[in-house]
Amino acid sequence: MRGEVSVTQSNLPRQLFVVVERGNAGMRMRLAPADLGGERFAVVNGKIGIAAIEYIGHGNRSSLTEAYHVFRKLDLQGEDSTGRDRLLQVFSQWQEALARSGIAISVEREALYGSPLPRHAWAAGADGVSLRPWDIELTALQARLRRVVKLDQVPAQFVNALVERTEQRGFMVELVTAQRGDGSATLLVSPDSRTLAEAAALERQLLVHGSDQSVDGASAQLGELLGYPPCCIERFGHVAEHNDTTLAWALLPEPTTSASPLSQWLQPGLALLSHSPCALSCAASIALAQRLLDAVDGADPGGTARWRALATRVQVVDRDGNRLALALDESLDSPQRILAADLLSAKDSPAPLPQRTSDLVGQRVVLENSGLVAEDREWYAPYVADHRGQR
Repeated sequence: MRGEVSVTQSNLPRQLFVVVERGNAGMRMRLAPADLGGERFAVVNGKIGIAAIEYIGHGNRSSLTEAYHVFRKLDLQGEDSTGRDRLLQVFSQWQEALARSGIAISVEREALYGSPLPRHAWAAGADGVSLRPWDIELTALQARLRRVVKLDQVPAQFVNALVERTEQRGFMVELVTAQRGDGSATLLVSPDSRTLAEAAALERQLLVHGSDQSVDGASAQLGELLGYPPCCIERFGHVAEHNDTTLAWALLPEPTTSASPLSQWLQPGLALLSHSPCALSCAASIALAQRLLDAVDGADPGGTARWRALATRVQVVDRDGNRLALALDESLDSPQRILAADLLSAKDSPAPLPQRTSDLVGQRVVLENSGLVAEDREWYAPYVADHRGQR
């Protein structure tokens, strides 16, 4: 059925990560099935879609737009959109056509295909488990770890109450955008009026111009005001689209080494940080998260213990969009048995959570093309981040 990811004994949906280069300009892109999961691609041809992930180099990005036009004009035959051979065949045709335009393209890696990451509700616990304190942003301000914080797409029913609570704690609030059709709004909060005004002006500039290269400076300035590490600001500015799916494909490494639980962001309900670290090993991000955890621990020691119990695991989003925290035997270098599987958020189920997913416990999983695959191949997770490393 259209929109469902099909799994067979012999094949799992795959995608190719490629690098397109012309002169000093380059970009990482995905070549992926376009008829699965309802994902929107920049260009679709022959059931195969392409999407930019990240810009590399220092050349003019506009010089790479021809790559899209060339792909659109390819004569792509065939029905299969998920197999490795099919993707490599399409890549070869694209490579040959691009060469005639002076554009180079190479395969970076293969990966399991995953549907777009499900949007996480703003309210803690609205659609799953959240051990992230609702006021962690305000805690960061009180601890002087941040100068200003951004509360994005706050639902209508929370806007007035949040403004009131924030002002009661001695902070000033700026409603950056008029409430949208669904009533949600974006708020900026700071203890300093000058800082707040500066951040609001930058945010409005970005809302008008989007991710256009001409406003990269404004994006960097706002990131600095928000207290994000310089390395993360720079990497974020190179990511093609600022949505969770693109960020995941751009920033998550192959899960061959374990990262600190402090740097995680794949699971919104466990993330201490408000930004996506440039790498899961980012020392500046880990240090900031540790200071935040220390501030939270002073007020709720029990809460941080519960956070650690789930955060120090392998974090995944499976093919159906379910977010899970998995406890595994050992390293992912070899097949591992699932000792515990806690469902943090179910894509289509409002059932009370947390709940123990007994159907996964006891199964063995193996790392395959950056994803986790059950030995019976009836279940797999394309998005994987191993956070069992040093605290």
